[in-house]
Amino acid sequence: MFFRRPQVVPRSQELVFLDADDDLGTIRSKLESSSAEEIYLVIPRRSSVLRTPLEFRILARIANEMSSETILVTDDPARRRLANQEGFRTRRGLRTLKHLMLGPDQNPPRLVVPDWVPLPTLTSFFSLLGLLIVAGLAIFGFYPQMHVTLVPQTRTVNQAVDVTVDPDAKGADPSTGTLPASVISVPVDVSGSVQIPSDRTIGSDKAHGEAIITSQRTAASNLPKGSIVRVDGGPQFTTDQDLNLPPRVPVRVGITAVDPGTVGNVAAGQITTFDGNGFDQLQVTNQRPTSGGTDRQAKVVSADDRKALDDQLRKDAHDKGLAQLQQKAGPDQTLPEASLAIDPGNESFDQDVGAESDQLTGRLTTTVSGTVFQNLAYNDLVGKVLEQKSGSDWELGAPVKIDTPGVLKADGHKVVLRSQASGLLQSSVDADGVRRALTGSSLQDARTYLTRLSGLAEAPNVVITPTWAPRAFRIDVNVQGPK
Repeated sequence: MFFRRPQVVPRSQELVFLDADDDLGTIRSKLESSSAEEIYLVIPRRSSVLRTPLEFRILARIANEMSSETILVTDDPARRRLANQEGFRTRRGLRTLKHLMLGPDQNPPRLVVPDWVPLPTLTSFFSLLGLLIVAGLAIFGFYPQMHVTLVPQTRTVNQAVDVTVDPDAKGADPSTGTLPASVISVPVDVSGSVQIPSDRTIGSDKAHGEAIITSQRTAASNLPKGSIVRVDGGPQFTTDQDLNLPPRVPVRVGITAVDPGTVGNVAAGQITTFDGNGFDQLQVTNQRPTSGGTDRQAKVVSADDRKALDDQLRKDAHDKGLAQLQQKAGPDQTLPEASLAIDPGNESFDQDVGAESDQLTGRLTTTVSGTVFQNLAYNDLVGKVLEQKSGSDWELGAPVKIDTPGVLKADGHKVVLRSQASGLLQSSVDADGVRRALTGSSLQDARTYLTRLSGLAEAPNVVITPTWAPRAFRIDVNVQGPK
């Protein structure tokens, strides 16, 4: 038993063209005057209406009040987008609606190109032809490629390289081995103390004695109390009273040691000198030893204690500053310790020399500075120095291996470093020159040219892809590095 497929009655259709000066009111009148079930509303691009979402929303209300369906025909993509947002179907043009524009005695076209298929124009035809020509040139002129493989000679090198790290340098110079650097600094504040030993001997009582002073002057003169006489290169003594010195008459006077302690107990005849000016033609001696000077054990600050504490503070400032500078430099930079400089700064002590105390405490506030340089820049410079020493016909085939550099000498913030460097050199090959020379060459011409190259470890390998190409304008030169 067969069922007949029901026939679909075609819906009536009509084209409604808008004028450039139509508004929504005239559009409503035109739509209501049509009795077709499908109305194709053709909107010219220059039309002043139906450009905003509000206008399309009003048109949608008008269309909903009618029993027919309204389809908008416009080549304006913005209008089609707004129409689609309000639920309208759209068409780009009248290409598929030509049957609605035929007269009664005209037949509809047999083949209708869909609306979404673009029709070729004269400009597009010539553009397509030009693309085909370019594609042909690309296939025969640019597609063939010549592959050249060159293997240069190699040799190893191992030698010491000296590099001067100089903050005043403007740039890296392989000829002099100079590397630019920078100076960084940090403020440092350190304090410390030293214990004073208890077994030190200091003066307790001052020695006393008697001196004989003789004036060789022709007239009497006065010697004031407190005049200083001394052992040559030894302890000093002061006179105990004012003296009237007649010419060539010895006068006795009591003397007291300036410093306490047994150091003032001197033998007879050792006091021979006056200290100071204005004592010409005066002679002094002691006929008897001086005595009474005594010592005692005590904790007393000495100049050596001050010097030891100063050394300790500056070492602590050095160590603390080095740690802070290394942290500031980071892992990508190196700070040679020999470049560190400590400013005099401000140093203070809580005890003077000679004061009795259990300990001496001090504090140092200063600035520590040092030289830093980039690690990669140092390695690169060492490699260039190796290349330069090896001659212009050789170049590094791989990064150099560099031992930890040592300091040869330091002059302020400028430091000379020496490191042992080793690397693999390969003969220099001008790949760009080979590429230019072989452009447009045949396979045979390329082989002839390559046989004249020097500095190769083995014969060059050259092929053309595809093999049927008579010559190539694209040249790929592959210089193999050391294995």
